[in-house]
Amino acid sequence: MFYYAFLTVAVFFLLVYYNYQKAQLALKETRPSPLSVELVSYPESITVGGRGSFFWHVQSSPDLSTSFSTIYWGIESSSGALTKIDSPQAVGYPRFQSDFTNGRYGLPNDFDLRISFDKLGRIFFRAYAKVGDDHLWSEERSFEVVK
Repeated sequence: MFYYAFLTVAVFFLLVYYNYQKAQLALKETRPSPLSVELVSYPESITVGGRGSFFWHVQSSPDLSTSFSTIYWGIESSSGALTKIDSPQAVGYPRFQSDFTNGRYGLPNDFDLRISFDKLGRIFFRAYAKVGDDHLWSEERSFEVVK
């Protein structure tokens, strides 16, 4: 009788150990989705008063969302690498479009804006999204506003 009880307990612990090892392996193989913002398309030039189309993608795991994503722009370049702690107030782009700055947008997601520009010259811009406490920025790009 003792032999069967010992055997039952041993098989139970072997099964627990086996399941534990499988779960650990599954955790190691699970990689979180990277957080990033990528400009997909944007104009190379825009006529004064015309509208340019900007399209960007925010990559993240499906359980996250953003309440603020936009295009920031200005006439001065801020071409340095930006990190997840660089808020929009710390960066030299004074203007943004407010279409996706008040709501809850599931991620990953694509965003697009049509923006009008009134003055001639070179415009520098980046796509931006706030995900949790992280400030996500695309690479800086530029275009020319022409007559």
